[in-house]
Amino acid sequence: MEQTPERKLISDDLEIIDLFKVIQRDKEKIWAWQQDKLENGVRPVHFVNVRKVDPLKKLIEVIPTTNTDFTYVKGKDLFIYCKAKNIATKITMRELESGYLTFKIPERLNILSEELASKLSIVEKENEEDNAHKREAPRKQADGQMVTVNKTDEAGNIILDDMYTLYDISAGGMGFRVYDPAEFLKGDMVTVPSVNGKDLPNPLRGEVMSVRLMEDEGDIFKVGVRFIK
Repeated sequence: MEQTPERKLISDDLEIIDLFKVIQRDKEKIWAWQQDKLENGVRPVHFVNVRKVDPLKKLIEVIPTTNTDFTYVKGKDLFIYCKAKNIATKITMRELESGYLTFKIPERLNILSEELASKLSIVEKENEEDNAHKREAPRKQADGQMVTVNKTDEAGNIILDDMYTLYDISAGGMGFRVYDPAEFLKGDMVTVPSVNGKDLPNPLRGEVMSVRLMEDEGDIFKVGVRFIK
């Protein structure tokens, strides 16, 4: 008996529309990124959710999964990848605002093999051994501690205030976990006013140096911070 050839793409409009409806219904996360890096050296990468599928206009609207503004550049192609469905494609944005974007239903979706999907490198992956030498002091692993992190703008105003799970800490810096690669960006200024709900006598101040994917923990990212003395 002959084996059925493995499908490598989906090109039927109705099937593509139905697939995006399923992604919307199941609230599956979609990686969405542009290849070119911004002036700060960071590639624009966000997790998005499908908010609307319009079969008549053949448009799809997506929004960030967290309360962050899109950092994409207008006029440049966007690449999307849904890990849950193992599909990827390149799209051209129709509308781009800070809190949503729209694009035409793609002409085709590429179905990725497990091998190809595992080779996707969208966000730099965490490697403790490669990065340990860059630190001023060795970091100690944290056991379930929570830190309050305030992100501030250039004027010092707090634009984000939330609690995160601490990954490690030392005299020179710390790492904490986030669930979206765009929640913090390299160069962001942060303050840590409390640990496990207890106020620190002298809040810690620092600069975000990296946001890396922690492969062993799924779609979780480690934000690396260098303290400012």
